[in-house]
Amino acid sequence: MYTALFHYTIKHPWRVIALVLLLLVFCGGGALRLSFTTDFRSYFSPQNPQLQAFDQMEAIYANQDNLYIFLRNPQGSLINQRGLTLIADLTESGWTMPGALRVDSIQNFQFTRATDDDLITDNLYYADQLSDMQPQDFNQLLRDVNNLPEIRGHLLSEDGSASGVNIRIAPDASSDADTMRAIVAEARQRVAELRQQYPEFQILLGGSLLSNITLGEAIGQDLRSLLIISYAVMIALMIFLLRSVSAMALVLAVISFSIVSAMGIAGWLGIPLTPPTGFVPTAIMTIAVADTIHILVSFFYFLRQGQERNSAVMSAMQLNASPVFITSITTIVGVLCLNASDSPPYRDMGNLIAIGVFFAWLFTLTFIPAALTLIPLQAGRFVSSESKLSGRMAEFVIKHQRVLLIAMLLMVAACATQTGQIRITERWHEFFDESFEVRQTTDAIQDHLGGLHLLFFIADSEQENGINDPHYLQQLDDFTQWLRQQPQVAHVSAHSDTIKRLNQNLHADAAEQYRIPPSRELAAQYLLLYEMSLPMGLGLDDSLNNARSATRMQVRLHRTDSESILAMEQSAVRWAQQHAPLLHIKQATGLDIIFANLTFRNIHAMLQGTGFALLMISLLLIAALRSWRMGLISMIPNIMPALMAYGLWVLMDGEIDTATSVVACLCLGIVVDDTVHFLSKYRYARQQLALSAEDAIRYSFHTVGVALFITSLVLVSGFLILEFSHFNPSASMGTLLALSIATALLIDFLLLPPLLLFFERHLRQGLR
Repeated sequence: MYTALFHYTIKHPWRVIALVLLLLVFCGGGALRLSFTTDFRSYFSPQNPQLQAFDQMEAIYANQDNLYIFLRNPQGSLINQRGLTLIADLTESGWTMPGALRVDSIQNFQFTRATDDDLITDNLYYADQLSDMQPQDFNQLLRDVNNLPEIRGHLLSEDGSASGVNIRIAPDASSDADTMRAIVAEARQRVAELRQQYPEFQILLGGSLLSNITLGEAIGQDLRSLLIISYAVMIALMIFLLRSVSAMALVLAVISFSIVSAMGIAGWLGIPLTPPTGFVPTAIMTIAVADTIHILVSFFYFLRQGQERNSAVMSAMQLNASPVFITSITTIVGVLCLNASDSPPYRDMGNLIAIGVFFAWLFTLTFIPAALTLIPLQAGRFVSSESKLSGRMAEFVIKHQRVLLIAMLLMVAACATQTGQIRITERWHEFFDESFEVRQTTDAIQDHLGGLHLLFFIADSEQENGINDPHYLQQLDDFTQWLRQQPQVAHVSAHSDTIKRLNQNLHADAAEQYRIPPSRELAAQYLLLYEMSLPMGLGLDDSLNNARSATRMQVRLHRTDSESILAMEQSAVRWAQQHAPLLHIKQATGLDIIFANLTFRNIHAMLQGTGFALLMISLLLIAALRSWRMGLISMIPNIMPALMAYGLWVLMDGEIDTATSVVACLCLGIVVDDTVHFLSKYRYARQQLALSAEDAIRYSFHTVGVALFITSLVLVSGFLILEFSHFNPSASMGTLLALSIATALLIDFLLLPPLLLFFERHLRQGLR
């Protein structure tokens, strides 16, 4: 089949190139239909149980889509005329934001007091009062605020230097991408104007809407900047290594054709772009290089042997057709195991890389031989595969085969033992680097207000109006106090605090009356009075359900990781079930909980997917190499790079998150390429050329050594470019992949040949 295809291609190169370009135009047309998703929910499948619980919670209570404006006075307190005026201006401006449902700040906090039998509820202060206030009045205001657990450590820091204004956005506005972008653009404009009016204050914009928009901006930055950098690095490396501008141009053409086709297919299939799928062009670029480099190496090799151009093209294509097919199919199998991921963007990433690898294989077998028959290339300018370095490497490995075998196995074992120290975690608040304002805001909140992570507990009495039961309220208060005693908890917002404050107000503000009322009737009466006095837009819909059978608690944690968040959830649920059974608390919910569970579930899925992919790749290699022993031997250099890379990763970072958990699958699909090319040349030398094991090793190094080095160098450089990504998961994934490719080359050069020689000595019947 291949011979007929190559004969036709060499005979009709322009016809083949025209067909390739027509295919490229058709596939690439889909790129016009590509869309970005700017929703963090895209990381979770609709079947995700934690996402379902979160959606159910938001359906009953208020949604959590918001804009958050952080304020800080670097010189001291915000509780002065200038600072309080700024907060009042922001609060008033927040209500006029498009899609705004509610604005919360210390200015419009509903402060309660009693006059005779009447409950008075009003804003904590008004802007027009500030000019008449004296220093002692501001001090009293700060003391009042610090006596309110609903505010202290949440809307205002204890020293009064930092505060925040939270603007909740309607679901219909936050779910439409264009509307969301318009709202964020408006918020950015208003914040910029306030910075000019109040230059002495630090004013930062954050919130879920900004996070979602930043997600799209991170994708755009990576696609623009990283592709340019990648192409520049590829061009520099290939000109230096290949010493041929024409050869470099052919490689870049295959890369570009493959990327355009894959991203075009994504458009036709309606696959949205997310940060993980933004990694696809770089991955395709680095992987597509390998097959083309191997064919060019062989082509120049045969030219140097005296063959004329078309004959050299035919020889190069026939020699590499089978290895290129094997490497392509095994890479596709490897990346397709990402479909085991619980996160749709990573499934899309695997599928798109697989599509890109397929097109790279197709263009390599059609466009490359057609172009080679037309473009004049000089073999003498190419770095020969018979370089002295390859020969020296072969002799070194053969001479020290036993020492290398033992040393490399010990090195792999040492790295593998480190994998037990890996911590599985996720820090989604650190997805973006400090160049993005949303990251600056989250860091400022953590440093000056605390409560970066938000957990929700639903305390359900399971009976209508059950939240007025004094026993239920007391257990709710007990649970609240227990939470506040936990060192990782920064703030707790609970309905019991409101009820205790109302009971105190209606008992002449006596300090000893700050407690749960003794009867259901009193609790219900207090709640009714309070709700009737609240202004429109500041009701209790975000904390109480309509049946008044359940209340939602908000627990804010200091910055930590997903492992600690899940541990906190389990500890809290266990305490509530033992000491507050009337609350019927079963779990916590919130984006932090969803991300934390996703990480653990994704890693388990990736282990299963990688195992299945390893089995399939091994079976494919056994069939392709027509040797079950050779196929089994190939498993060793395919597994070990991941073990070494993750072991070294422990020393560099020590944590595995959702992004780095998928590297095992990607690594398996990529590193098998080098193994296949080396083994195919070794097997050809043993069976077709009847060479001894040692000479077969020398032949393999001579024919494929330089190509393996070049492709590995290009792969490592390509993935290291992701270090420039402003999206930290992509940067981590690129670094770990580069580490995996580097260790794979080390194993293929220093472990695989001694391993083959070892089996030759102990299996005299040969690897057939």
